[in-house]
Amino acid sequence: MSGLTFVGAGALIASSAAPASAHTAATVQQSSCLLGACDAPAGAAEAAVRSDDLTPQDSFSGEKWGIIGRNTLGGPNAVLRDGPYGRRTAMFAATQPPPYGDGSLGIIVGSGNDKIAFGNETIFAGDRLSSIRTLKYWVFAGVDSLTGVILPNITIEVDPNVGTADYTSLVFMPDRSTSPSAPATPVPNVWQQYDASATGSRWFATGTTGTTIACTQATPCSFADLKTKLPNAVISYSLGISKGRDTPFIGAVDGLQVNETVYDFEFSGVRTRFAR
Repeated sequence: MSGLTFVGAGALIASSAAPASAHTAATVQQSSCLLGACDAPAGAAEAAVRSDDLTPQDSFSGEKWGIIGRNTLGGPNAVLRDGPYGRRTAMFAATQPPPYGDGSLGIIVGSGNDKIAFGNETIFAGDRLSSIRTLKYWVFAGVDSLTGVILPNITIEVDPNVGTADYTSLVFMPDRSTSPSAPATPVPNVWQQYDASATGSRWFATGTTGTTIACTQATPCSFADLKTKLPNAVISYSLGISKGRDTPFIGAVDGLQVNETVYDFEFSGVRTRFAR
């Protein structure tokens, strides 16, 4: 795992309060700033509440998040950081804040030979794939053009309980997905949300499982189809954000939502929030 850089609260975010995963939440305090009142992004595909409209469960309770070394290769970079800010208009200033809080998870993958995974190997283990109703995240691509750029994805490692394999990775394909799963018009240098659980989503399973269920990278299926074809699949090793060995990328992700829980990536750590 040489060449990796990870800053801002360390690779593992420690806290005395256990994360609620996708299950429960404790109401704490709600602020007042909505994205609509804080320089809202243009277009329905970019519209969403600011993090301050989501009730924090704890101050910083998202423990056990970090780089997954066994799924990382080469010299990529995953950094809990402040910003970045999007630029929605011709104005010089970048004023669109991250969708949740003030920070995000910055990702840099320098070549098609590098890959990186940032996720949680503890809190989702043992959960059934069928229990996931909502799965969303936000992406900021810090490039001049999205042509030929493969965006970071959501990857879930599971025991498929179908066929002979006891392991497969389920990979969301944001670039192959269509509205309402993906923005109707993906654009760079703007925060946009991807709904990996919605109609129009495209997923594939790695290894022999993909062939067994007819859901491969060449012939992907929707998240609903995936759950139907893997009715007894159980999350085994991790759920998180990945950037595979395909194209270079520089940008960030934020607000990974699993059911009612939003994982807010901040410079100080990973904060859990309750999505209303």
